[in-house]
Amino acid sequence: MNGEQGTISRTTLRRLMHAISSFLKSRVGGKARLLLAALLLLMLCINGMNVTNSYVGRFFMTAIENRDSAAFVRFAWLYLAVFAGSTLVGVLFRFTEERLGLLWREWLTRRITGVYIERHLFLHLAGEDAVSNPDQRMTEDVRQLTTTTLSFVLMMINATLTVLSFSGVLWNISPRLFLVAVVYALGGSLLTIWLGRPLIRLNYRQSDFEADFRADLIQVDRDGDHIIATGTELDVKRRINERIDSVVSNLRHIISVNRNLNFFTSGYNYLIQLIPVLIVAPMFIRSEVEFGVIGQSAMAFATLLGAFSLIITQFQAISSYASVVARLSEFVEHAERCGKNNP
Repeated sequence: MNGEQGTISRTTLRRLMHAISSFLKSRVGGKARLLLAALLLLMLCINGMNVTNSYVGRFFMTAIENRDSAAFVRFAWLYLAVFAGSTLVGVLFRFTEERLGLLWREWLTRRITGVYIERHLFLHLAGEDAVSNPDQRMTEDVRQLTTTTLSFVLMMINATLTVLSFSGVLWNISPRLFLVAVVYALGGSLLTIWLGRPLIRLNYRQSDFEADFRADLIQVDRDGDHIIATGTELDVKRRINERIDSVVSNLRHIISVNRNLNFFTSGYNYLIQLIPVLIVAPMFIRSEVEFGVIGQSAMAFATLLGAFSLIITQFQAISSYASVVARLSEFVEHAERCGKNNP
């Protein structure tokens, strides 16, 4: 099976959507939908508090500029209240996300291992057409698929809500600053995809290399007596060293791509702190805005750009996730083929 490229086809995406739909319609689907609704509600609360926090911070800094003690104390207490509320909601959001991810992982693991046993897939592990390392695909890949899919879906929803929430804030401060954020994020995303595109293939191969290495070590442990009796220690050592060479060589390629990607993303993130000040500070100097607007613009710009720049900030995780989706899709394809051959 030629899965080494680690690409995601339309069939793979269709299987992923089917897996999500089946989960939501399963016997635990009611609980899953309830947890998902709670996550959406908490996400709305978080975005509302973030917008509120941007204005509280603005008025707080302006009170300092005006040497207004009463306003300073009032907004300081309001600041603390918003932070406390954000902390509570953030913790509840993370807890709910983890519970939903665990529920999905349990359901999918039981389902995929059930198919593995019922269709006797363990009898079809040899030959050119078999999938490699099915144990890893049913454990590590399932774990990553469920947790990462949920995380990415929530991040995309949150990014959409953030864009809707903070676009108005940034536009009211400076339409030019809003347009700069859009163009900057779009250009950064395209460059990130171009620089990091080899990671999907490399991460896919790394999963197999690591699994092959572990499998050979387990085999050595099982066949220890036979190896000593036949005097094949050197052959075993050579095979293990070849596995190590494959793991290390592929990791070197991954590290090199990550280095190039990090050069760009680090500079990209540093400029986020500077751009809003360069645009808004002259407005303050010309007395067009109050002092607190500078801090608010920096926060709103960074938050909005973070939502626009999801590909940039999450590309390494996305590349690993793509390889996991491709590997599990191959497992499902193999199971379907075995099911047809063994009705």
